[in-house]
Amino acid sequence: MRGFTHYISGLAAATFFPALVADLRMGILIPVIAAAAAYFPDFVDFKFGKFFSRRDYEIDPAPWDDKKHYAPKLVKVAELNEKNRYQFFAVQGKVSEIVERGEDTLVFKMVDENGNVKTVEKPYKSIIFKLTDETGTITVEAFGEDYEFFEEEFGEIAFGKEMLVFGYVDVDDDGIKLVVSDAPHPQGIAETIAKAIEEAYEKGETIVKIHNIRLPGDVYRRFFIHLDPPKREVRVEMGPIVTPGGVAIGGEVPDYRRVGIAKVSVPFIKTYPKPTRVDSFSGPEIAFRKAEFKGKTVVKDRFLPWHHGFSHSLTMGIIIGIVVFAFFKLIGYAHATELALAAMIGQWLHVFEDQLGFMGSNLLPPITKDVIPGFKLGESGSGLTNFSTAWLMIAFMIWNFNRFTDPRPIPIADWKLLLLLAWPSIIGFAIAIVKSFRLRKEISQLMDYYTNLEAFEEMEEVGGI
Repeated sequence: MRGFTHYISGLAAATFFPALVADLRMGILIPVIAAAAAYFPDFVDFKFGKFFSRRDYEIDPAPWDDKKHYAPKLVKVAELNEKNRYQFFAVQGKVSEIVERGEDTLVFKMVDENGNVKTVEKPYKSIIFKLTDETGTITVEAFGEDYEFFEEEFGEIAFGKEMLVFGYVDVDDDGIKLVVSDAPHPQGIAETIAKAIEEAYEKGETIVKIHNIRLPGDVYRRFFIHLDPPKREVRVEMGPIVTPGGVAIGGEVPDYRRVGIAKVSVPFIKTYPKPTRVDSFSGPEIAFRKAEFKGKTVVKDRFLPWHHGFSHSLTMGIIIGIVVFAFFKLIGYAHATELALAAMIGQWLHVFEDQLGFMGSNLLPPITKDVIPGFKLGESGSGLTNFSTAWLMIAFMIWNFNRFTDPRPIPIADWKLLLLLAWPSIIGFAIAIVKSFRLRKEISQLMDYYTNLEAFEEMEEVGGI
């Protein structure tokens, strides 16, 4: 759920206590502490937890320029090396040599609409030239649609011409080169994630931070990360350019550099039923953890490992209640007990509301040790479930203020008033529940696929790994 929804829920929790309602009427805002307690789990995770989380791998497909704070970063030739392979950069220099112009056939892999990988051959024009700046010379290669687009935008590539060239770094027998493109190559992302999964199988856990791709004009290059356990591979698909709101505005990459595929040599399963999408947010973190599954040792993924941890447990709610009670009792607040209970309930409401989604939480550590999956009623950003929850909490507040006021401003029975106020939420949740049945069926089918170890074992038997 969104932060606003959690905050409103905490306020609603406070209104169930007549003493706190009386304080609010008198302008005493201390009961708002319950709303702060309800927001507390996300505040701790996003303002502190994410910055102190360990990172074993940082994948930055397109480093930002230090001055402009977007990609591609303008670098000198001497700054590039083999460690930058597949990353997106810009280099400014003079064309010092035209090595070759020609035509050839490009062979590459692409993913069709059914998710199947196929090999494609396509004729293309190409050019290889040398670009020189004050620090050195680098080979630049342009081919296919990228070559055509580059010359349309920047003019013909000619000897002695000063040019700003952007593309991804690649490595061949002659060393590093720059391949003209408008995005990094997804192969680098796929290979690093595959390596992290294999390392987790040996060491127990690895955590990967994946940075997003921010471009000029406050737009972003979207890409998807597919973990495919039965095929024992990681696929990364480079997508379109999108706005901060996630609206695609074009800029699809050519098929020949759209997909990167890396094989994984250890058994792994996927616990989240969708590909990971990276675009306008800061980029996710994924933990890969060694675990037992159906009697087998596998690697499991955990999306945002620093989120939905101890802060999102009922245990934390109890601790918050104790701390609130102790502090406000110490300063002499007359309703410290009611405030502590409201704060605890507010935090519990946050946990319950998040449990309606996909990720789930470890609800009662240290008694419980693992995450209990969510109810899958809707995603955290679902407008339907957020609206229904927030409306219900506002209805509770109106209902409580009415029944704790004498004489009552709305002189009807409590149950009638609550029903009149809450009917939009009831309808909203009913729609969400109906939708969730179909969603659960689809997710069940996906999870059967994502947790299929038999295909992996068959590959081991025939030497496919």
